[in-house]
Amino acid sequence: MDLARLLLEAPSPFADPVVRLDLEVAPPPDVATVHASVRTAIGEAIAIVGKERRAQMVLVTGDPGMGKTHQLAHLRRRAEGQYVCIDVPPLKDTSPFGHLARYAVQGLAAAGVLERLLWEVLRQVAVAVRADADDHGDDDVVARIDDALLGSDRFAMAFRSMAQQDPGLGPLLYKRGRRLLPLSTLPADFGRVLGCITDREAERAIVDWLRAAELAEEDLALLGLEHGVDTEARAFEVVRALCLSSQRPMVLCLDQLESIAGLIGAEGVARMFTALMELYQQAPVAIVLMCQTQQWIELRRDVPQAAVDRIRVLPPLSKPTAAEALAIVASRLDAVWTPHGAIAPYPTWPFPELVVRTLVEERRPTIRGLLLEIDAHLGEMRRAGRISELGGGGDQVDGDPANAPPTAAPVAARLAPPPVDELAALRAARDRYRRVADERRELATPAFREELLRHGVLAVLEHAKQRGVTIAGVKVALVTSPEKPKVGPRPPAIITLETPAGPRRLAVDVHSSEPRSTHRVLARLRDLVDEHAADCAVLLRERDAPLPESAKRSHQLLDELGQRGGALIWLEEPDAMRLVAAELLLDAASAAEVLVGNRNATRDEVLGFLFDHDRLGELLVPLISRGTATPPRAARTG
Repeated sequence: MDLARLLLEAPSPFADPVVRLDLEVAPPPDVATVHASVRTAIGEAIAIVGKERRAQMVLVTGDPGMGKTHQLAHLRRRAEGQYVCIDVPPLKDTSPFGHLARYAVQGLAAAGVLERLLWEVLRQVAVAVRADADDHGDDDVVARIDDALLGSDRFAMAFRSMAQQDPGLGPLLYKRGRRLLPLSTLPADFGRVLGCITDREAERAIVDWLRAAELAEEDLALLGLEHGVDTEARAFEVVRALCLSSQRPMVLCLDQLESIAGLIGAEGVARMFTALMELYQQAPVAIVLMCQTQQWIELRRDVPQAAVDRIRVLPPLSKPTAAEALAIVASRLDAVWTPHGAIAPYPTWPFPELVVRTLVEERRPTIRGLLLEIDAHLGEMRRAGRISELGGGGDQVDGDPANAPPTAAPVAARLAPPPVDELAALRAARDRYRRVADERRELATPAFREELLRHGVLAVLEHAKQRGVTIAGVKVALVTSPEKPKVGPRPPAIITLETPAGPRRLAVDVHSSEPRSTHRVLARLRDLVDEHAADCAVLLRERDAPLPESAKRSHQLLDELGQRGGALIWLEEPDAMRLVAAELLLDAASAAEVLVGNRNATRDEVLGFLFDHDRLGELLVPLISRGTATPPRAARTG
């Protein structure tokens, strides 16, 4: 087997996109002995939640590139039905429970776990109600439930198929079972919504209610509710109910705490950890936190003492030893040889043990630094068109060394890393996070990626303002993005543009959720114009989430918006995904997870690259053009 040819033609085994990928995509090769104590501690915490129904909170610290996110990726892979792993992206406002509810539900739904969780609970309710009806001699109810109950509690989805043949069964179970376990321990609204699940028409509304989306009046009526999950208190009840309802431990994974702190400040950090403590005290949940070591030292000053006392802080992740580095390099190379049945002359070929040991001793790299440096050397070989044993100088064909093993002198001479092409590094990071956005199942539908899309749009506009650059020939003077209020939805953003005819205020919102609720967003935009808070208004919506003719109120409001100079602007899916991927990349940069050579790229640097080289500003030209084409409100009413 020609090893050199395999290594030249295969994708680089040292590329390091260690991020929280879709479960169907295998993570990079793993070395179980690296940071084994961290894995053991997290596993022990999850086991306690499962056996004792007692919450646990674990914090993993380490410098960028030490493998924190890698641990989360493998935590998800190891679940095997024993626990439910949910990724929670960085919080961007001061509404932690709304954020947790949104991503907990979206993560459960994307993983195909949400439906089973809800039906398992309803099946438990059915068993309890049947027993109670039997005790009271209510034979009609017993017979009705028996028609749906099949087998043991392992047959929740069989129960679903039978129960949906009787849409009224769910409401009956809620009415008869709300004073029995398990409903008696769950919030009333959650139980009422659970009872609607036997009605197939209510399934979408149930998911939207749980994830704190804005619901239309007809959807609320379908669920028998007067309001949605529009407050922090209601969002907390949803998260708590999901944790209580799950038969398997729920594991909430909050990566990049340092990024969260930078976005919401000291007050937001205090509010977030207060929220986590409420959840910790009232629900069986495992909370796994990841933070850079130095940043945690500073961050903990803003964390309530009650939370500090209950967080199990593990020893910081350490840099790899020479032996661990050899095992990591060998594991990556083995992924190249194994599919072809090839055997290398030694595990790390063409990087001799002395080379790897010298690199570790001289550079003291992180795991990511090690892989990127080896990858850079391999890249040089690829560009030269031949694989040479690093440090020895001889070509290697079929593992037959042409020279004696390297000595310390040539190793030292050849260890200098190749020059860094910074644009190429940023381009590779951009491409990596585009793949991430495409692979993450929780971002597979327009409704689920709506929030990230909104943040991406506002980030591009804010960058244009800060740098004084133009979009469609117009400068952005101000970007005002109000925080979500304690009650109700987040207001639209107001973008002030500098035009030759004077300033223009443009109200902007993003909405790709259920069409039946779009009219509420449009009404808010129209009202901002009527109240003179904006000169015109624009709604951004993904083309993959069309507005049907049946959404008559939305079409009426679109006409009213057009009469006021506003519009609905459609985003094609590739453009929407570019903005979503940009937001994921910016989050990574905020957490010092984007490397350019041996340094971390800043968020502003990444945003500048995306603006200048990825031309994200061009995606917003229709939005800006609409704002500049509309006369000021005062002129139109004068």
